[in-house]
Amino acid sequence: MRIRDSSSTNPHGDFGSVPRSTDPDRRFAAEKAFSSVLVSTVREAVGNALGHNVLEILTAKGLLDDASNSKEFDRKLQSIFGNGAAVLERIVVKDLNRKLGIPYNSEARLDYEKSLETAKEVCFVESKLK
Repeated sequence: MRIRDSSSTNPHGDFGSVPRSTDPDRRFAAEKAFSSVLVSTVREAVGNALGHNVLEILTAKGLLDDASNSKEFDRKLQSIFGNGAAVLERIVVKDLNRKLGIPYNSEARLDYEKSLETAKEVCFVESKLK
């Protein structure tokens, strides 16, 4: 498996330096694309980890309604799975990073919200390069 170096999308490796005010239409399109990738990754990760029947029950209970809102998604996962939520979040971030070509360090402490922001910025940078 080949993992793209994150510095190839941003030579400084600083995703926070991407201007948020750049072309609102392009930013909206990139955020919409990211949301789509995130929701499909969440569905795949949860479905693979817990089974598709459990995924459908969680979907019916609204778990995926706020998948793009990291705080709300985390709150819902915590309320359903308790400490197991961290495991599911780690699986989601690992799969999302793989899809986007972002290196993933399984030894590092997971900050779900920061991981999603980094992935979103990578989507934005890649959409600018197209």
